Amino acid sequence: MEAITRREVMGAAALGGTVALAAMAGKTANAQESDDAKPAFARDAEKKKVMDCGMTEEEAECWLHVSDAAGSFFKLPKLHSMDEHEVAHAIHVIQNKLLGRPTYREYLKISKE
Repeated sequence: MEAITRREVMGAAALGGTVALAAMAGKTANAQESDDAKPAFARDAEKKKVMDCGMTEEEAECWLHVSDAAGSFFKLPKLHSMDEHEVAHAIHVIQNKLLGRPTYREYLKISKE
């Protein structure tokens, strides 16, 4: 078996890096195309879904406001690498509080019996 030279290792690494960059560039282009193809947010359908889960009309409206706020934030220019993660977490906290309200209402009703 022949010894591999440093030059050959560097050449193989450069080729691998080039292939990886080309693949990432293709994914970025495909991601842009898929973003452009996203359907518009169906507010009435979303409101009906959460109301079917037991939310009141006011809670469903709050749910839609949170969705609007999240969508607006994610359209802003990125200033810090953690902003998207932290805002997504904050939005999920609010959504979980809203999703829990119908169950808690039912619990309170059952507890009075």
